[in-house]
Amino acid sequence: MPVDSIATNDFKANPFGFLANNLLLGPILPALQHNKSEHLALEDESPNGRTATVGGHPAGLYRVVKAGASAAYFRAYIADYEEGSTTFTTLGTNMNALFCFTVNMNGCTFGMGSQAMANGTLVVSHGNAKNAGPHKNIPSILGDDGPLTAAMQISKQYQRAKDGHVTGRVFAPEHYRADAQNSTTFLYRSQNELWRLFCMVYTLPGFGRYVSPGVQRAPTRAIA
Repeated sequence: MPVDSIATNDFKANPFGFLANNLLLGPILPALQHNKSEHLALEDESPNGRTATVGGHPAGLYRVVKAGASAAYFRAYIADYEEGSTTFTTLGTNMNALFCFTVNMNGCTFGMGSQAMANGTLVVSHGNAKNAGPHKNIPSILGDDGPLTAAMQISKQYQRAKDGHVTGRVFAPEHYRADAQNSTTFLYRSQNELWRLFCMVYTLPGFGRYVSPGVQRAPTRAIA
């Protein structure tokens, strides 16, 4: 489907105003360039027969996609993902990239390291311990342990964030998986400000129906 230029420009100009009336889904794999900012845009999902509700009222439904040749775009990083692994992405000093998105989360853990005020550089991690595979981009010290319980998955995802020197905070299933909720998870920074983590949790109560209370600052816990 083509990029929705109006929605893309509206989101770029006022992201949280846009999200008050629209539900946003993260990008679909394969992930884009690792550790590089991309030209991204929004695609309207409603022609696919899907509907959305945000804060109790009908809303639009959009997905983050690669902008391609579209003249409407915003710059953003993609925090990479790989099933059974923990991936690490460095958000660099490009102050024109005000967003970082990752794929929709339904049991993964997202970690944030400490960030430098001077240039905004930040290391983030997306941990998935479903199949306990090796790390991606850093040496593994944890082998394949076979099937994991939910508690074991979360513990391993925490440990992998620590192994990758992500020593700040994590947004984990305990924060968003109640009632089988999913999360569109993203970071945003205003010009010359630090990255802040947000989530838009949602449920799928029926085929093609997406229901969210709205966007909020993502609750996190310190990595002990």
